[in-house]
Amino acid sequence: MRILHPTDFSHTAELARVLALDLTARLSGHLHVVHVQHRFMEGSGRPYLSTQLYQISPDLQRRLEQERQLETKALRERLAHLAEGDATGELVWGEPLAELLRISLEHDLVVMGAHGQSPFDEAFLGGTAGRLVRRTTTPVLTVRQQSKVTEVRRLLVATDFSEAAAGAWDFASRLAATGGLKLVLAHVIEGRGASDTAVADERLEALSAGKADRIVVRKGNPIEVLPQIAEDVGADAVVVGLRRHGTIAGLIMGSRADALVRSSPVPTLCVPMR
Repeated sequence: MRILHPTDFSHTAELARVLALDLTARLSGHLHVVHVQHRFMEGSGRPYLSTQLYQISPDLQRRLEQERQLETKALRERLAHLAEGDATGELVWGEPLAELLRISLEHDLVVMGAHGQSPFDEAFLGGTAGRLVRRTTTPVLTVRQQSKVTEVRRLLVATDFSEAAAGAWDFASRLAATGGLKLVLAHVIEGRGASDTAVADERLEALSAGKADRIVVRKGNPIEVLPQIAEDVGADAVVVGLRRHGTIAGLIMGSRADALVRSSPVPTLCVPMR
């Protein structure tokens, strides 16, 4: 399995790297660590406007070029340190989201930290990670700074019995078969009804087909209940399927999945429906 770990060298990214290394070992995969640098910034923090500066001062041109070379060297050294074992590291120059969307298409799984960089980001999902999840067709495991997970042994797969959820269950089942992971299949009932639980149990049993180590049905708000279930059953990640409804849904995910990724202390694996 080809696993991509984008990093911004933050603490949250390091938490995600630990899981990426663990999954790489469990899945006998290959890990590719990448950092996308938007553009070179001079010491003052102003954008590096090469053409104008070159015309103003050849000395300034040489100094800025030296700074760029030093920055590039330092970034590559940090990447080499993070790319342990047989992992590879890559420094890419460009717009982070566009480059990660391109690179993610060449991988089977993305593992990255999620944290907001602006009030707008926090209102939806969180920085580059959130925008990548909403647009890529590659499954993305997001890790928040509150996470205490250091290895992935058990996956909690949430289902609402939709086509998107079926895709998430299929992907999680393949991960489990390859990496020896345990599976827990769960459904959260939001409405009321005496027969709901029994009906859900039957549907979960049929969907599991003996693959799930445990089946759980609870009532309540999925955003609140799923992390609780994960804690109760010892799951290391919550797996959810994402529906796409034309162009707009490629920009904004369903509110439940969006809120779950933003609030869950347990890493969330979002599997886009293809």
